[in-house]
Formats: sequence, structure tokens, C-alpha cells
Amino acid sequence: MMSQLQEKEVVRTEHLPRLFRNRTIDYTLMIVGALVAAFGAYTYFVPTDWVLAGLTEAWYLGCWIAGGVLLTAGFGLLGASIRDRSGYWTAGAILSFVLGTLSLAGAVVAAVVLII
Repeated sequence: MMSQLQEKEVVRTEHLPRLFRNRTIDYTLMIVGALVAAFGAYTYFVPTDWVLAGLTEAWYLGCWIAGGVLLTAGFGLLGASIRDRSGYWTAGAILSFVLGTLSLAGAVVAAVVLII
């Protein structure tokens, strides 16, 4: 039976569906995270006679932790959205993931300082 047609084996890969969605959640998380971290900076740097200046260190470190986590989530979602829309890694997607990683590192450092 040498006359049978031999078919070349085809390898198929399934791609994840592209998520074309609104970036409102991404930007909202980044804005809220920046505001929370800014409030932490306010309670850290203000003189003692200003409003809310007498808050303990747990307040500003907690704000930096929460702000860092929110910024990490926002930058991560934004980077995934940019990557998903373009179909390949762009400078904007990489920058977004780098900023998210730096935000998470800042939150971890603040958590370690708070624990110590």
C-alpha cells in the first residue's frame, strides 16, 4: 500500500481571546492608589501642628502599603491591556509592568518597615 497519501501533521495552537475592554478600572485603581500613597506622604512629612499630623507611623506606612498594592494592580491591568490590544510586547506594556513591579516593591518595603 505504498500509494496511500501521507499527510503532514499540522500543529495548531490555541490563542487566548483578546480582551478589548475599557481601561476605566485600570486608571481608577492607579488614581486611588496614588491618592492613598500621597495621603501617606502627607501624614509623614507635615509638621506636628498641622491637621492629621499626629497620626502614628502605622497610618502612613499602611497608606504606602495600600497605595502600592493598588498601583500594582492598576499598572498590571494596564500593561496587560496594552499587551493584549497590540498583540505583542510594546514599550508601554513593559513600562507599565516595570512600574507595577516598583510599586509592589515599595509596598513590600513599607510592610517590612512596619513589621520591624
